[in-house]
Order: sequence, then C-alpha cells, then structure tokens
Amino acid sequence: MAYHSSENDTLNLSNQSLKTVPKSILENPNLRVLNLKNNQLTELPDFITELKYLEVLKLRNNNFKIAPEIILKFRNLKTLSLSENEITIIPESFKALSNLEDFDFGSNPLIDFPQWIDKLYRLKDLGIYDLKLEHLPDVVTRIRYLETLSLDGNNLITLPNAIGNLRYLKNIWAEGNCFESLPENFGDLRQLEKASFGVSKIKALPESISNLRQLEYLNVSENNIKKLPENIGMLSHLTWLDISFNEITTLPSSFSRLNIKDLDFLFSRNPFDDATKREIKKLFPNTDASELEFNEPEPNDPEKEFIGPENKKTLVSKSEEKPVFATRSVSEETISKNHKRVKKQFSSPAPIIAIILFAVLIITFFVTTLSEKKPVTEITSQEAEITDQGASNEHYSAFIKYRKHREKILRKNRFIYVYTNDTKHLRATVQPNIEFSISSHAPYYSKEREKTDALNALFNDKSLGYNVILNNKRARFTQSKIYDSVFNKETPKKYNLVVDYKMGKDEIEIRKKYADKGLNTNSKGSNKLHNTQRIVLTSQVLSDREINTEFKSITAPILNLDAKDYRFYFSPHDNNYSDKAFNDAILDLEAMFLKINNKHSLGKIYRLTLSR
Repeated sequence: MAYHSSENDTLNLSNQSLKTVPKSILENPNLRVLNLKNNQLTELPDFITELKYLEVLKLRNNNFKIAPEIILKFRNLKTLSLSENEITIIPESFKALSNLEDFDFGSNPLIDFPQWIDKLYRLKDLGIYDLKLEHLPDVVTRIRYLETLSLDGNNLITLPNAIGNLRYLKNIWAEGNCFESLPENFGDLRQLEKASFGVSKIKALPESISNLRQLEYLNVSENNIKKLPENIGMLSHLTWLDISFNEITTLPSSFSRLNIKDLDFLFSRNPFDDATKREIKKLFPNTDASELEFNEPEPNDPEKEFIGPENKKTLVSKSEEKPVFATRSVSEETISKNHKRVKKQFSSPAPIIAIILFAVLIITFFVTTLSEKKPVTEITSQEAEITDQGASNEHYSAFIKYRKHREKILRKNRFIYVYTNDTKHLRATVQPNIEFSISSHAPYYSKEREKTDALNALFNDKSLGYNVILNNKRARFTQSKIYDSVFNKETPKKYNLVVDYKMGKDEIEIRKKYADKGLNTNSKGSNKLHNTQRIVLTSQVLSDREINTEFKSITAPILNLDAKDYRFYFSPHDNNYSDKAFNDAILDLEAMFLKINNKHSLGKIYRLTLSR
C-alpha cells in the first residue's frame, strides 16, 4: 500500500528516545503521517485524537504492552505499525478500523492471534512476522483482498491448502521458517509477483509453480532443494531467481526458455555437474568461475558455526549445534514489500513495468510542465516502493543499481559472527551507511535529488559501506561494518564490544538529572531501565590484555555476567578478519574479562545470517 504525502502533512519523530508524545504535534492539525517508531513510548496521550485526518501511524519498536485503543478514534487510518513492542493482545475492537489497508503487528509476544482480522475488509498488507507461528491461522486465508503477506521468522512447516483462496496475493515473504514443502495448489496464486522462502528446509518446489505467470521474483536460497520444477521455463516474467545454497545438480531443460537477458540468477554453492556448469556459462557469459565452485565445508570454512569458549579452536557443523538464524527484518513502513532491510532491501521489476514507468514519466512531463508535479507512479519491489513526487528515471536507475550493489556485497558477506552470552532474540540486518533510511517506501528524503545523490555516494565511496545492525528485542545498535573494498595485509584488525545491561539506581538517577537538564545521556537502549554502550578494541589493545580506562568505562562497575539481563556482544569491527584472528581476539577478551570476573565460561560464538 502506498500513500502520497508532502512535507506539510508528515511528521517524523522516530529515533528520538521519546517517553511521551510531545503536544507540539498538534501544531499541524491536518497531519496525515505520524512516525513515532524506535522510541520508548508506553502509551498515547488523549490529545492525539485531535489529529482527525491521520492516515498513517507508525509505533514500531516502542514499549507498548497493550495495543492503544485510543487508535480507534482514527477512523481514516490506512496504515498502522505496532511491530516490535511487548503487546500480548490486540483487542477485537480494532476491527472498527474499517479503512485499514496496511497492518503490521509482527514481533510481539501475542497470546492469541486476532481471529477477527478478516473483518478488516480493505486490508491489503499484513505483517505477522516473528510470532512463532507453527501454522498459518485459517483467518488469514479469508482476507479476501490481501496483496502482501509477511511471514518471516516464524516456525511454519508448510502453508495450508486454503492459501489458494488469496486470489489477489502479489507478494509473500516467508524467510527463516521451517518449511519442508509447499502445497501443490500454491500455483493457484495466479497474481503472485514476488515470493521468498529462503533459509528453510524445503526439499522440492511444487510443479504447479509454473502456473505463476506473473512471478517476477523467487528466492528459495538456503534450503535442501535437489531439483527445480520441470516447467520452470514457463515463468516468462521472472527477473530474479535465487537458488543458492541448495543441493541442485542439474537444471531442467525448460530453464533456457526463461527471459535470460533480464534474469538476475543467483546460484552459488550448489553441486552442479559439469554439463550444468557449461550450460550456465553459456547462458550467462559473465559468470564468475568461483560461483560455480562447490566444496564440502572444511574446518576453516566460515559456513560452519563456531562454538566456544571451551572448543573455540574447533568449528562444528550446523547439524551439531543449530546457529541462531536472523531472518530479514520487515520494513518499517509496510511489511516486506522487501526490509525490512531496500530490504533490500532487490528484485528487478519486470520489463513491462519499466516500460509503463517510462511511458508514464513522459506523459506526466508534458501534462505537468507548467504546473506542480504530482505523484507519478508506484514501483513495488521486495523492500522498496518509489512513490515520491516526480520520481525520475535517474532516481529509479540509481535505486535499481543500489539493490544489485547490495546483493553483490551480501553474496560475499552472508554472515556475521558474534561472541555473546545472549542466545534468544538475535537478529542481524544490514543498512547502507548513508544519510537515509531503507524501508518499504524507499529512502525517504523530501527531495528526490538528495535521495539520488545519497545512493550515488554509496557506489562511489567505498569507505561508506554498510552497517550491520544487531537487534536483541531490547535495543538496536551497530555491531559491525561491511565494506566493498580489499583490505591491505597491513590493515589492523579491530573488534567491537557492546554491552547491554540493566542500570543501577544510582546510574538511573544520574541520567534522570542529565535528562531534566536537557543533556544527552547517550542511552541507546529501548528500555528506560537499560543502557547500551559500545567501544572499538584494536587487536593490539586486546593482545596486551590490559584493562585500560576505555575498557573499564563500559565493564565496571556495571559488569555482572551472573545477572541474566546483562548481555555482551563481541564481533569483528569490519569484514577484515580471519577465523584464527577472531578466535585469538576472543581468548584475549576472555583474559581481560576474567580479571574482573571469576568465571570459566563467558559465552559462545554464533553465526547470524545477515538479512536485508
């Protein structure tokens, strides 16, 4: 779902550490878009109901424990995001939001799934990711006009046959589940354009998938698929196909009938036979030979998870101890139109969409030359929807280039290793290190020129790179960086140490005094009782094993590894590292920790899949 707005009717108060909503929001009574995500809100004030024209309300990643029923006053509301809070119940009274088109309540500890959700008759976009669902609730298959469904990070084994009832479904995002199969009637989703089932256990795709003639984007990477459907060549609109990290040895004979010229094909880490390798090279002349190589993981292969600290020098297979997978974070604005992420966030639009876009731009140019520009068109991708006023070919091209650029980076850097005592809620996502946010509604600047310049800067300045954001459901913080560059051997290795802890009474009081004076307390935790701090340690500092002042500043007196809510995260600062160097750094870090903690074991090393 897209909405069009101007600077005058949009207010962005995200990432402000707000504990209450300021009354200044009433300065514009015609406000239509209010963004309060990534704050510390627990309730909404009564005066907020004076915003009678509100259409978009974003409350993602706050501290709500109850879905605020005051929201029911906004009868014009079209988009509502409640994800990543602590909400246990969404009251049935919410079905009164009859104009709601986009509803996201993923990543909450729901006790009961809202069985009334099919009463939201205009609902098109539903985000129910990371809810630990083992079965898709039947009520979801009764949402008649649903177009986008995000199921990332659940525990789904399959989809119900009733999924075929969603005749208008265009996008389904379901990475990081436990799928072993998809129903044969999956091919009944004739309007489907994008589907993602990466990081699961799928052994085979249904033959009916060849009926999805509108399908543009298909991601089935990191599964157990041994072969593709025989009639996959019938997917003539396909422009993105990711089958990497599977068990595929051959391609079906119909494969060559795909639109090879416009197809982005990701296929690395499959045990292709020699004939198939030759065929791939013939169809895709620019294929890098290394992408066709396949070797069983060796002891030093980063595809295997570390374990420690007792056996840190040994790498164990994924079957021995399951790594903590991080599924793609769903985008802030709408769920996974991946996000998430860009999210990417990355599927290339079908040629027909590009032609339509170009035609609309030309027509709009002549119609509006002497008047104010109007919204031109809507381009939907996995994580991006370019809906800005006067969207130009230049920005569109830059955004498509960005998605390919990001995919190239992620193919080379698929994981992050984190040594930690936290094993429950870790998720790692990537964000470009430029001055805009990636979301389902594209990088949001008010001016298209700024968006385009920011994207181009990312391509031209390799020192910008991407930030790896770690989310433990209590706080978000930059944990590492990824650069599109080659490090010199002389480049020193650096490591990040982040601590997330419950503050003592004295520290809370001090921070409260600073806050009362309007000073920045530098507290980044999403919970007012917690704080997050971070330092960068060089390999030299670690090898000296000396507890310097900087190290003490975040480890003492707050360090208490016996407290269940004290968490630490240690990982390479960037993608300039080796397995051996990281193991050595951990031994050095332990030696420093143990000087102030009499412990024999601190944590383990987990491999987190980087999500978009």
